[in-house]
Amino acid sequence: PCLCVCVFVCLFVHIAVFTCAVGPHREVLKWLQSLDLSYSVKNVKRDFANGFLIAEIFSRYFPHDVQMHSFDNGIGLPKKLGNWALLEKFFMRKRVPIAREMIDDVIHCKNDAAIPLLETIYTCLTSKKVHNVIPRNDDELIPPFARPTASKAIKENIKDSELITTLQDDAESRSRASNVLQSHQQSLRNERLQEPGRFTGPSSPQRSSQRVPPRAMPAEAPQGQVEFKEVQVRPINRNIATLRATRDVNSSMPKSDDEAQREFNEMDAKALQVKPITHILNGVVNEHLEPKEFRLLDQSKDSVVSLVDRLVASKIDPEAARKVFEEMMQNSDDLVTGFLASPKEFWRMFSIFTGVLHLPETNVCYTMVLRLFCEIGARMTAEDPFLACGLFGDYGLPKIVPLLKTKPAKRKGLLGMMYFFCESTMHLRVIKALQDSLDDMDCFLQCIVILMHLEPEGFSEDLLDLYIYYAMTGLGHQSATLRASALSMVVLVVRQSHLLVMPMLDKLEAMKDDGWWEVSAQLLRVCAQLLQVLLPQDEQCGRVCDLVTDIVNNTYSPLVRKMAVSCLAPVLSKYTSLEAIYHEALDQLSEKDFSTVMAAPDPSAMELGDPQQQVLGNSLAHMPITSPLNFLDPLLVVQSLSDKIRKSNLENLEPEHVHILLGVLEMQFEPEQAEQWYEVLKDLELHVYVALADDELCTTIVSVLHRWITYIGQSAISTFETLGKALKLVFSPDGGQATPIQCQVAAKDLVLALRASGEPFAAEVDKVVATLKNEQQNEVLQELLDGCA
Repeated sequence: PCLCVCVFVCLFVHIAVFTCAVGPHREVLKWLQSLDLSYSVKNVKRDFANGFLIAEIFSRYFPHDVQMHSFDNGIGLPKKLGNWALLEKFFMRKRVPIAREMIDDVIHCKNDAAIPLLETIYTCLTSKKVHNVIPRNDDELIPPFARPTASKAIKENIKDSELITTLQDDAESRSRASNVLQSHQQSLRNERLQEPGRFTGPSSPQRSSQRVPPRAMPAEAPQGQVEFKEVQVRPINRNIATLRATRDVNSSMPKSDDEAQREFNEMDAKALQVKPITHILNGVVNEHLEPKEFRLLDQSKDSVVSLVDRLVASKIDPEAARKVFEEMMQNSDDLVTGFLASPKEFWRMFSIFTGVLHLPETNVCYTMVLRLFCEIGARMTAEDPFLACGLFGDYGLPKIVPLLKTKPAKRKGLLGMMYFFCESTMHLRVIKALQDSLDDMDCFLQCIVILMHLEPEGFSEDLLDLYIYYAMTGLGHQSATLRASALSMVVLVVRQSHLLVMPMLDKLEAMKDDGWWEVSAQLLRVCAQLLQVLLPQDEQCGRVCDLVTDIVNNTYSPLVRKMAVSCLAPVLSKYTSLEAIYHEALDQLSEKDFSTVMAAPDPSAMELGDPQQQVLGNSLAHMPITSPLNFLDPLLVVQSLSDKIRKSNLENLEPEHVHILLGVLEMQFEPEQAEQWYEVLKDLELHVYVALADDELCTTIVSVLHRWITYIGQSAISTFETLGKALKLVFSPDGGQATPIQCQVAAKDLVLALRASGEPFAAEVDKVVATLKNEQQNEVLQELLDGCA
């Protein structure tokens, strides 16, 4: 009994002391784990004392400023002091708010000294605050006999290493010891006041006379014979993914052996009742494949397997198989039902169609199979997200990993398909599985860029931390393409929380001299995004504007200028200091580049990877061009377009030119600019009127001319002579065979629209039509012109 009491007391003391130990906050621990440090943190007080792990943490964010080869992972005091001396210089250069007293406490392994240091570093690097809970009085949990003595208090507050470094002065060390001793004595006085009964026990004779009554030993109970039942092993024919998916649900409901066996039997019976997917797919192929192609299938195989074999061997027209795949998507509900009941059918589906995924990404069948799997993934996730993610991880992911490694052009589609099988709460899990499967950091970084662009807006903080970590890793990569791609991730981080990017400004400024044009273009995107969320009076705005100016002024790449014109337009009204470099970049664009940027479609209305979307550089870099028309002065745009057309000596307008003109003419005009608009029309009158004879442009140019003429007013009549020449060209004398009929209809619509605008246009248009009727004697043309009259 005495031994049991001693063990219990020691265990209680150990638990009490352990409970009192304060560790890092949970968010700080998660952050440390996400950094993937070279050494795991086991003892916070000891592991951070030499500064090596602190240096490694900062090297993740400032790889060019903190070089790990300069630090020694030793435990000796000279090595500790050397490491912290380097770190202290870095702290002063980057203005990291870490005091020398805090560093000294960590070096000498003071209790809980590393925790405020880690919290300060966490707040500095992530811009997040640690919300600590006020702890209860820890001394109440420690038994009185286990509380520190005076010598223990002095030992904890004055370390031996301090006596040879910061406390070499005897007077200072004695003063420190005296203060510690006074604090300890004050704590003892407080204990006497709070627990007086502990210090006023009975006298010694009274204690000696009190005897403990003897305890009766319990009678030893007879032990019966123990019987062991034989373990019954039940064979499981189901897939492990199904068990894994249902384990969490079943674990919360304890069941007897009979109930568990009955559930297994019911699920196995359900799996046996599922119709094999080959039967469903064979029926679709037999019914919808063209007869001439169906006769060429290998009758010894399933129809769907033979069809896939012929597609992979390029022995069948892909367009002939399109209808078959469209019908398979219509039957996706039946397929999903089979997959959820029998995971073996899911494996069979991927095994059958994996060959099609190896076809070129431009192949129609590759696109159709990808859409089929996306449809199946969306429906499975809606029915059972855990099982859908588990099945894809077991059977789908191993099939696409070789393609992700060897076919960069297919990564976007394949990773998008992967996310269809995983709801947003499981993205962290599937990213980890992808990293383990790829076992190639470069390939994984390229994939992580795509995955971040596939995330919906407002994703979780855990995902954001993960993406920030890999973005910082990519920024220090030797591949210029990966550095540019990592910057595209920073653009998305700004949209989520721009405060997380502000500590990266030093890193971004160092990249302006990178030399690769994609890096410069992505830096402009990051700066433009920051300027949209910052205010002009913010402290960091000047640095961002200076970075933009340096990039634009020092670049020789027309592609970087295109990006500058595209992404900086929305912030010109807020930051007028950027107008000069913007206009300079606009003037330096060629006619072709100018037209491409101004006529770019809105990327928000298109899916990622849409063929109509204008993207600069490598497709991985995610640099969509947006048209700046809505943010610029319409007169400035049309004047620039006129100058570039004139300098390029173009004889006819291109579709992009007409698109730009239509876009600016839909905006509101200033009345005092009418004369300037007239001058531009005079410069372009031959180009715009001749466009009536272009079957591709005639319909749109009617709207352009009508708005332009009615806005200018009376002065536009001077261009009607050129209008008459254009109508004469459209209504050619050879019966309308030289000019398409749609051009003649468009010309007629323009005449009618100008006449409907009233005077002074109606009378002048009638003169032009009358002159043309006298010159043209063809009956068909006379009929069209009579309609105008």
